Amino acid sequence: MEKTRDESRFSQLSQALAAGWEIEEPVMLGAMWRSATRGSGTYHFVLRHKTEGKTTLMSLPPSPQLLVFLAENNVNVNTL
Repeated sequence: MEKTRDESRFSQLSQALAAGWEIEEPVMLGAMWRSATRGSGTYHFVLRHKTEGKTTLMSLPPSPQLLVFLAENNVNVNTL
């Protein structure tokens, strides 16, 4: 069940980027409030939609898809 939720979160990030949102680097890797036991951290993305003047935060747990995305797009990640 957890894997499906993680894939859904990555899908939400992909959809946001396709809708014009941009990642404000660096992405922060730190703890997640909902689960202190996951251990591998959570990626916190600040997303901006410049044409609409909006900013939002999206937090995603690590997944193979997310790690490939970060590497392929050379996204700068800082650890909290």
